[in-house]
Amino acid sequence: MDNLTASEKQFYKLASLKENGVDLEEIQTELIDVSIEDVAKMVNKMTRLGLLEICQTGSNKFTYRAVKIDQMAKMESMEPEEILVYKQIMASSDQGIWVRSIKTQTNLHQQVVTKYLKILEGKNLIKSVKSVKNPTKKLYMLIDIKPSTEISGGPWFTDQELDVDFIEQLTKQCFRYIYSKSINKMNPSAIYHAGHYGYPTAIQIKKFIIDNKISTIDLSLEDITSLLDMLVYDEKIERLLPFVSVGNDMSHDQTEWVYRAITTQAEDSPLSEIPCGNCPVYKQCSEDGQISPGECPYFKKWLNY
Repeated sequence: MDNLTASEKQFYKLASLKENGVDLEEIQTELIDVSIEDVAKMVNKMTRLGLLEICQTGSNKFTYRAVKIDQMAKMESMEPEEILVYKQIMASSDQGIWVRSIKTQTNLHQQVVTKYLKILEGKNLIKSVKSVKNPTKKLYMLIDIKPSTEISGGPWFTDQELDVDFIEQLTKQCFRYIYSKSINKMNPSAIYHAGHYGYPTAIQIKKFIIDNKISTIDLSLEDITSLLDMLVYDEKIERLLPFVSVGNDMSHDQTEWVYRAITTQAEDSPLSEIPCGNCPVYKQCSEDGQISPGECPYFKKWLNY
C-alpha cells in the first residue's frame, strides 16, 4: 500500500466499502478531480498489484472491488489457476458456488478445477457444503463463511435433514410459556380483559428460551416468529394487537404483536359441562333415591377428572 498515491489509496478505500465494489459513476462522484484516463491507469496498476479486481455486473457494466490485505497474503503463494478458482469461491460469499459454475467462469478444464479445489481444501481455505434444496449438489465457500439460511435451512435442519424433534420441543415450550401468561392461576376459567398487559411478545418469548437454555442454537427473532406462526396455524395460540392507550398513534409496521393461548376445552372433556345438565332422569335423582349422585358413574367420573 506504500507504493500507492493519495488518489489510489482513496480509490482502494472506496472500493472496499461495498461488498460488490463500486462502478465508474461512483468513483467519479467521490474523486472529483480524477479523469476517466486516470481511473483507467489506477485500475491497471492496482489490478497488477492484486489490490483490485474487476467484476462484470451486466452487459458492458463493471464494478471495481478491493481485495482485502489478508486475502492478498493468502494468494501470494498460489498459482495463477488456483487464484482464479479461489476468487470465484470468495465472490460467492454465503451462497457458495457449484463446480460447474467455477469451470464456466474461469474457463478452466474440469480436472484443473478439481485439482485446485482439493489443494484449497487441504490448505483449510475453503469448505464444501450441501444445500437443503439440492442435497446432491456440492457447493464451495470460504472456510470462515457461514452458509445462508437458504443453503443451510437455518436452525431447523441438522445435516440437511429437518429436525422435527427439535421443532416440536421448541413449539411445546413456547406454548407452555404463552399459556402460563394467558391463564389466571387462581381462576383458570377467568378471561382477562382486553387491556391485559401480561400477554407475551415474540421478544419476551425469545428471552424465555435463552434464559432457560431451552435451545443450544442461537435463534433469531425471525426464527421465534416462525414457530409462533406454526402455533397460530395449529389454532393453539392467537396473535393479538397489543392494548394501546388513547392518543398513542402506532403504525402497523411498528406494531409488536402479543400472543395468547387458546383455552377452548375439548368437546368430549368431562369439564366442558356438569353431567347433570344432560341427564334425562335428573328429576328422579335424590340423595336417598334409587338414582342418586353418590351412585352415578357419570358424576363420579366428572368429580375424579
